[in-house]
Amino acid sequence: MRKLLVIVATLLGVSPLSSQTFDMAAAQKWQAAKLVKYHLEGLHSARVPVVFGDYEGKADVTDRITLEFTWDAKKGKVISPIAVLDAKSQISNVKSDKTNCPAPQLKGEYEHFQAVSNSVTGELIEIKGVRTYPAASVSNYPASCSMRAIPGGSENAVVHISVVGPEALAMPIIKGSPLLVSADRKSFSVKGAQNWVWTFTPTLMQ
Repeated sequence: MRKLLVIVATLLGVSPLSSQTFDMAAAQKWQAAKLVKYHLEGLHSARVPVVFGDYEGKADVTDRITLEFTWDAKKGKVISPIAVLDAKSQISNVKSDKTNCPAPQLKGEYEHFQAVSNSVTGELIEIKGVRTYPAASVSNYPASCSMRAIPGGSENAVVHISVVGPEALAMPIIKGSPLLVSADRKSFSVKGAQNWVWTFTPTLMQ
């Protein structure tokens, strides 16, 4: 736990010995933890392609994944099966970016990430999934703005999550930091790869 405090404090540019920035009561509570139940919510929010292939067509896409599992705080690893709940992707503002051509017309639903399987190696969770693109009508840019029909398709996608121990709740609350602790110190959020933000909510079991 002390090692984590020092590493994160270095990233945030604060002193781990300062009682004004660290919650020492929270640090002591979670240092003593043996088993923790984690509720983990992943939020994706970014502008991404929503048509299959090399065509102009992007949208603002949000997607959510919820995970639940048991964490061995002493060994620093996941010790239970992971329950995964997927939400449907939400899209808006579909356009042919940086062109004067009409926006693509999607003929079905775009799904940014649909979980298929998961595995764990120590503190690293890997979720394998599928990204699904609907059939669509898109412009022939850059040749012209005339529209053509294209088929949908799918591709494999992978999400990785490094589990952070609950002692992170003792970290200073600093807006814009890479590890953001909530005001009530019940959860904390970490920015991940591929525009995912992961919010950890631990519950003490033992």
